[in-house]
Amino acid sequence: MRAVLVVTVSVCLLSGAAGAQPVSTAFTYQGVLDSAGQPATGLHDFRFRLYTGLTSGSQDGPTLCADNVAVADGRFTVELDFGGVYAGSTRYLEIDARPDAGQGCGVTTGFTTLAPRQRLAATPYAMHALSAGSASTATTAANAALFNGQAPSFYTNAANLASGTLSDARLSSNITTLNTAQAFSGVKMFNAAPVFASAGAPFQVSSTTKVTGLNADLLDGIDSAGFAAASHSHDAGAISSGTLVDARLSANIPRLNTSNTFTAALAHSGSAQTPLSLVSTNTGGTWTTLSNTSVGGRAFNLIATGSGNSEGVGKLLLRDASAGSVRATLDASGRLGLGTTAPDDLLHLAGGDAAARFRNTNDPGGAYLRNTWGTLQLGLYNPGASAWGVIAAGAQRSMLGMDSTGQVGTLTNVSGPPAWRNVIDDGSGNATFAGRLDAPTMPGIEYAQTFRDSRNGELCSVAYCLNQGDSVALNSVTFTAPADGFVLLLANAAVSVDPCLPGTGAKFELKIDEVGGPTLVNGQHTGRDAFEAGTVNLNWVVPISAGSTRTFKSGGLAYDGAGCSKTYIWSTSLQAIFIPKGL
Repeated sequence: MRAVLVVTVSVCLLSGAAGAQPVSTAFTYQGVLDSAGQPATGLHDFRFRLYTGLTSGSQDGPTLCADNVAVADGRFTVELDFGGVYAGSTRYLEIDARPDAGQGCGVTTGFTTLAPRQRLAATPYAMHALSAGSASTATTAANAALFNGQAPSFYTNAANLASGTLSDARLSSNITTLNTAQAFSGVKMFNAAPVFASAGAPFQVSSTTKVTGLNADLLDGIDSAGFAAASHSHDAGAISSGTLVDARLSANIPRLNTSNTFTAALAHSGSAQTPLSLVSTNTGGTWTTLSNTSVGGRAFNLIATGSGNSEGVGKLLLRDASAGSVRATLDASGRLGLGTTAPDDLLHLAGGDAAARFRNTNDPGGAYLRNTWGTLQLGLYNPGASAWGVIAAGAQRSMLGMDSTGQVGTLTNVSGPPAWRNVIDDGSGNATFAGRLDAPTMPGIEYAQTFRDSRNGELCSVAYCLNQGDSVALNSVTFTAPADGFVLLLANAAVSVDPCLPGTGAKFELKIDEVGGPTLVNGQHTGRDAFEAGTVNLNWVVPISAGSTRTFKSGGLAYDGAGCSKTYIWSTSLQAIFIPKGL
């Protein structure tokens, strides 16, 4: 925005609504915006910031943006809320403005900072807030008398309790009492022997609890000393009844009814055709997981789907477990889908700009596809079928093809080898088209005619060695425009002149004319030394309508060369390039 912007503002705080509505930190900002000395109008974008100083200082609070603000006769109104940043110090409002050009607040370019910053004055509500601190202090002092001259924190310290009894209800649940049963979850150490005065068993131990250091005089006829590991052994073969529970097994023994993690490599050796089978009746399918936990490793699932899978029953899925996404699908018909869980062909690629890459590692020439006809065919399409890719037997197919000679074009066939229709390149750079060419979608069509003169020593052909004042027609182009568009005309001439008298010069002029019309453009070459060579290049664009026939020509003129006998034209050319409208 090149205009100089001047802003005149008025600021007032938002008052509460009728009744006892709370006062917020928002306020209404009204301003007048001028551009180049005149009141601005239309939609504008504004940014607002608070600073602690008029010209310097630091920013206080957030940057606020007001998008698409209507400005009429320079006047505008916005509502601003910087939050609770007013602590009694003066704040200055800095404003940026720009005409709205469709950008949102996320685009920060194009703003002009207005000067000077605007000082925010206090209002009755703000003055009340500034006096609130002293009122709070007075209240605190008055309340202190209620605590017997002590700070409130004095009564939160248990060490200051000097009398009374704390009731059991105020005790932690971890404190034991004399009149209730206790459950000790930690280890209890008795430095003196406990005395149990009541009759019966002094304490009970559950069947799954071990008592450390129990001094039993007689255990099944064996003194407790007989169970010391160094003094006896047990023969596992003597165990003739009962079942060893899972809890007595080592953690290295796998179980049938739990998940098992094998930390060593597993090897299966045998003659079974199916050495490993994973069978599940879960409707969510049968899942296996391969996972690598090193840096950058991922987890993948191999899934045989069941009736509860959203991808459909009876499919084999390769799923990226780390991303939670299915990468490949093989259905019951043998169709493979990449990027889709519902393949509709033997190979179905789906996704944004889905592509297949073939790479030849033998040489940099690339890979290839080959069929029984020896011609690569891409993009089969049957216009008469009910859906894409559905081609009835014996129906005509249209395709793009390329053969081993480099020929590229479109083909059709019903059965057997295809027939070429339009050839983009026959392998030698030539093209043939069986149908009409739509010129507006074609690249530029070039018509050109070039003449080159020959010279032997100081001699040259009479037509292209000009005396002063001579003119000559050089080249011409005639063609009919295939469509509405433009003609780019390019003319060129390489010339030199004979020696001239000191301080004089000869001129050669090249021009482009339209037959039956005026000169379109011209250019000159001036020579002041012996055989001074130069090139004149001209270009011009002419609009042309479809079907019209136009003829353009180039010519030369030698003049203004006192003492210069000849002007030599060594080569000339005229080109006309058709550019269809809309390119």
